[in-house]
Amino acid sequence: MAQSVLFILICTLFYKANSLTCYQCIPETSTRCAETKVECPFGQCGTMKITSYAGNNKLNDMITKNCSLTRQCVAASVNFGITSVVMNNQCCNTNLCNNNQSEPGTRIPNGIQCYTCTGEDCSSTLPCADDEDHCIKATVNTDGQKMIMRGCATRNLCEGDLSTQIGQSSISSVDLTCCEGHLCNSAQTVTPGCLFQLGLLVYAIAHTSF
Repeated sequence: MAQSVLFILICTLFYKANSLTCYQCIPETSTRCAETKVECPFGQCGTMKITSYAGNNKLNDMITKNCSLTRQCVAASVNFGITSVVMNNQCCNTNLCNNNQSEPGTRIPNGIQCYTCTGEDCSSTLPCADDEDHCIKATVNTDGQKMIMRGCATRNLCEGDLSTQIGQSSISSVDLTCCEGHLCNSAQTVTPGCLFQLGLLVYAIAHTSF
């Protein structure tokens, strides 16, 4: 009996010593939310910033704060030329440390190029930036219509949890195909699409968070 009590006491002390208090702020219908505090029994505190662009013009920022697993503390981006999404989840491991986030610097071309689409023509090339070391083909199926897009992406958006969550988006069926190498996402004429479907894909990517 004494051993059982001692075991429970040690486990309780271990839990308290390794838990964190983090800020939590999860937007639902807008880019703003009410900030609260939450106990995180594992992982770290995280602040994820998702920025969407139309061309070179910033559309909006969405900031989410919550507990984060170490594998979620990543930066990722995808660029289709006409639109792009940049995600950055900064993590820390002290109480209430996720109270702010530094602004990202200017995106720097890395020498890799991928094919992109302008209307139905996918013979144009797009310079990739920062850690975008993959070329991507994204097929969006919604309401019986299909649109195929091409561009640059980071490895972690093409593989693992991010890719799975985007593909399982409830708003549309999204199929991602990535390759590594200069202009590897071959240029072909694609099925005519529309900006509405492009918006669905951006929405799916932007809501892949904690």
